[in-house]
Amino acid sequence: MATTKLGNTKSSSRSINYAEKRAVVKSGHNCDVDYAKSNFKQLRCLYGKDDGIQAHTIIQSFKPGEVSAEKANEIGLELAKSVAKGHQVAVYTHADTDHIHNHIIINSVNMENGKKYQSNAKQRHFVKDKNDEICLNHGLSVVTEKNASVRHTLTEQHLLEKNKVSWKDEIREAIEYSRDNSTDFESFKKHLNDIYGIETKLRGNTLSFKHPERKRFVRANKLGADYEKEGLEHVFTRQTEREQEYERTVSRNKGTQRIDEKLHQSSHERGNGERSHDSQPVKSDPIEVGRSHGEYAINLEQARADVKRKQRNFASDFDRWTRKNSEEQQQDNSSVRGTTKDKQQSIGRNERGNQVEREKHAEQPKQRRQKSKERDNGLSL
Repeated sequence: MATTKLGNTKSSSRSINYAEKRAVVKSGHNCDVDYAKSNFKQLRCLYGKDDGIQAHTIIQSFKPGEVSAEKANEIGLELAKSVAKGHQVAVYTHADTDHIHNHIIINSVNMENGKKYQSNAKQRHFVKDKNDEICLNHGLSVVTEKNASVRHTLTEQHLLEKNKVSWKDEIREAIEYSRDNSTDFESFKKHLNDIYGIETKLRGNTLSFKHPERKRFVRANKLGADYEKEGLEHVFTRQTEREQEYERTVSRNKGTQRIDEKLHQSSHERGNGERSHDSQPVKSDPIEVGRSHGEYAINLEQARADVKRKQRNFASDFDRWTRKNSEEQQQDNSSVRGTTKDKQQSIGRNERGNQVEREKHAEQPKQRRQKSKERDNGLSL
């Protein structure tokens, strides 16, 4: 046995986040279920229909112990293909309660013609019939009329066949809209009366509604199980849980942002040769942040001017050093040439002196031999 409950949302991403987080099995029709959010958004943007209702939802609940999570997901995907043929659909199966149930999320825009999905009374009746048909084909039981989420009389069925809407369907539509925009029963009653002029009466556990153009109240159990007090309170509880989860997510994001700002300030202080010992949170007021940056941040224009000035000074110093070095080198070269010439002249003089000395030494033996010969000749005479 499986029951169906239809709804819609103006944020398909939020619905997918909620359903995907607790899913034990998931599958997709006309989309990659792992990228369902981006696939849905791309198609809506392609047809320019990303505003208003972004997705329609079907919660398909099974009798405890009747199916496994894998089987439930298979049946949910089969239902999605039957009731949303030209649409992208993601099916997420939850097993965190006694009733294994599917969250079937239908992208609002048709892939082939760009038309939006219509979730009216006729479509809800069609979804219920298809759900019962698929359950029977899989050997599952079906709900009795007493527990049907939406209950139509024979008169209403005849009107549906003629594409007409009954006053009870108008009450159902108003109840669903007010229910989806409320978090408790009191705000629901006020919204229903202020917006649609529908009166609400509660005696014990019996809930009744009165159409503004009708004289009598109609009991909620005549409209369907979704419109009874227990069904409404179940939706309120789920919506409150989703809002709390959303607030926790926002709070975590703000905490992460504050940590990032703190780390950024600490990094800025380290970059300026300082170290922060202040345990107080960083101020995020734009005026204070602007004032802080004006006082402590680096003046880029001044920094650029300083760099250019230092470059000019360096170039000037380098030019002076080059000229001075060149002059000193020329002086050194002149001195070296003069020294070399002196050395060469000195060497020349030394060489000539040595030659004279050698010649003198060479003459001395010759003269001694001549004198010795003359002396010998004198003796012999």
